[in-house]
This record gives sequence, structure tokens and C-alpha cells, in this order.
Amino acid sequence: MENLVIIGSGPAGLTAGIYAARAGLKPLVLEGLESGGQLMQTRHVANYPGFAATVGGAEIIAAIRAQAEAAGVRFKMDVVEKVDFTGETKQLFTMMGDTLEARAVIVATGAGVTKTGLPGEAKFFGHGISACLTCDGAFYKDRTVVVVGDGAAAKGAVNYLTRLGATVAAVLAPGAIASFEGDTALRAVRPADGADIAADGVFLVTARTPQTQFLGDALAKDETGHLVVTDQVKTSVAGVFAAGDCARPRHKQAVIAAGDGALAALEAAAYLG
Repeated sequence: MENLVIIGSGPAGLTAGIYAARAGLKPLVLEGLESGGQLMQTRHVANYPGFAATVGGAEIIAAIRAQAEAAGVRFKMDVVEKVDFTGETKQLFTMMGDTLEARAVIVATGAGVTKTGLPGEAKFFGHGISACLTCDGAFYKDRTVVVVGDGAAAKGAVNYLTRLGATVAAVLAPGAIASFEGDTALRAVRPADGADIAADGVFLVTARTPQTQFLGDALAKDETGHLVVTDQVKTSVAGVFAAGDCARPRHKQAVIAAGDGALAALEAAAYLG
């Protein structure tokens, strides 16, 4: 029987682990198959507290993880495939065939950007294609970018990038694009119908998908799949908490996720009493 299992190893999960370990809960963090979460895909972070210079997301994750390990957090590389939260003891069924039992659970599985899947996207993601305006927008001052998306999100992205001094050459829906072109870095966007649009960068403002599918109907979700919470981190089941992007449809920032993780751990400690 575990006191606390934390699902996810991004800023929310790792910070939750630090706070839980310091509270004497001996938490277990299930990392998934790729430790670190979405921040690992961000090459330039200029707004995370404690780092005066621009730093890579992987470096931030490494620093937080080292602190978590020093605090006594335990880690297991495994994926939760389904859960049973109907009883007082929470059950987690993993890809490796384990059944974990816990008195409390923190879900910190994040949300991934909905990628286009178009040719060139995988090659240039992080090398000209970004899904984080606040992370990378400032690097495109006096440069040309293309926004991929539609509706209010695309309009907001154009306004934001323009304020930063970037030139937005075009706004395109994913269905209007044939491919992303370049050599060692992105150079152009190729429309499905028309000439290439030269661009130093592309910003994806497509919807983000919360990683909550594995939960089924065990916890209440909104229409987008984000977990419904009260008091910021309490889910619909007592003893189960949510932290970070899986429960926040707006302002998906690492520092906010980390704060959620700390709060979720404190609430879990109070619940376990």
C-alpha cells in the first residue's frame, strides 16, 4: 500500500513529489514512458524563476528531478492504463502489468498540443516550429512567422507576436497546409494551394489535449477532457487530486503547473492526516 502515487513527471508531478516527500509521505512518481513531460520539448525558457538566463526545458526538469530525488521521491517508469477509484483504496493498473494500491493519488499527466501530423513537422518541431507563444515568441522579434490555427486562439497569437515585434506572414488552418520546408531549420510553409510562404518560425495554436483518457469516467471532466477541480486541485473523488495542465484549460505554464503540484501535495498530506 502506497501513501501517495503521483502520475506524471513534469513540473507539476515533480514538485508534488518534493512537497510530499518533505511531508513524510514517501511518494511514488510514475514517470510514463518519457520522463519530464511537455517541457522537455521546449528548447528556450526565459521566464522560469531561478534561471536568470534563457535555459532549456530539459535543464529545468533535470534540476527539479535532482531535488526530488534528494528529498526521497521514488520513481518508476510505467504508464497507468486504467484506474479504480470507487473504494477508499485507490487502484492503478499499469502497462507493465502491476496493480498499485494507494491511499491518495495526484494526477499530473499534462496536456499535449494537437499536432498537425504534416510532413516536416516532426523534423522542425523545436527547430522553428513551436507550440508555446510565451516560451518562444520573444525570439522572433524582427523575424517572420506563420500562425497555424483558427478562431480566437489564432487572433490572440497574432496580436501577441505582433506586440513582440514579429511579422506574421500568414494565419493558416492545418488543413490548408501541405508541408513544412527547410534544411537544418524551418525555412517555409508550403500551402496546399499556392506558393511557399517564407518563415523563420511557425507557432501552433491548435487545441491542447489533456492526457486524461486513461481515467475513463473515474473522475469528472469538462467537455474538453480537462479534469474538473474545486479548491484548485481537488477532483470529484476524495483523495484524488489534479495538478497542472490536465486540469487547467488556460495559461499552460510550467511555473503554474509547479505551483499546482505543491498545492496538490499539501492537500494530499492534509487528506491523509
